[in-house]
Amino acid sequence: MKRTKSSTKTVLYGVHPVLENFRARKRLIEEVFISRDSRLDSLTAQFELAGIPINKMNPKDLAAFCGSQHHQGIAASVGPFPYADLSDLTSQEAEGLLVILDEIQDPSNLGTILRSCHCLGASGVVLTKDRAVPVTPAVEKAAAGASAHVLVARIVNLAREIDGLKDLGFWIYAADARASSSVYAMDLTEKIAVVFGSEFSGIRRLVREKCDGTISIPMLGTIDSLNVAQTATVILAESLRQRLVKKPELLLHASHGSK
Repeated sequence: MKRTKSSTKTVLYGVHPVLENFRARKRLIEEVFISRDSRLDSLTAQFELAGIPINKMNPKDLAAFCGSQHHQGIAASVGPFPYADLSDLTSQEAEGLLVILDEIQDPSNLGTILRSCHCLGASGVVLTKDRAVPVTPAVEKAAAGASAHVLVARIVNLAREIDGLKDLGFWIYAADARASSSVYAMDLTEKIAVVFGSEFSGIRRLVREKCDGTISIPMLGTIDSLNVAQTATVILAESLRQRLVKKPELLLHASHGSK
């Protein structure tokens, strides 16, 4: 599998991002930094057994090193995030909904979406390169480490890539709170990709026009819509529910649940 990498190192922080990257073994963990007052002996033992150098720091220095107070007593110097090729997300072996994000800019939203994609069985996530947040340490913290287990591709021309996905047999739908077609009335078990728009301007006009249709989540409240991360989670949950109706054996391969 071809991976797209930059040469810069990354400092991850937080127990789950560091631990899940260690478990996934998709990127090099060069060094681990532990707060002197942390109680992470069992985790430290795993790193020592793997031959990863460990340095102890006081909490203030650790916060300065990783650029966040929310380090939970641990950080790690790692290789760059291993982006996948789009072809990895659309291979014959890939199952589940394909999530396409059109210029998502908030790290918390992207992290939440990545976590939902992993837990709810998405085949992968497509990000736009321009005017969009990449997978940063803040995103990985918000994802609680789930980013280590999700295929993520970055593309330049989303409209052109949608045409390519259609050639591969995908149906492309835009998530739109104003759409009359309910997500609960759709078959989400086929080759489906759903586009989610940015927090501020939604899905761009040309991208929307390339989609085969629009879908929405029926709601009862007076607020206009859910945010993009909440919307993606609801649609992903419905996609998984439909897949489990057809293939209940999928749960036999699951090793985690809600926390």
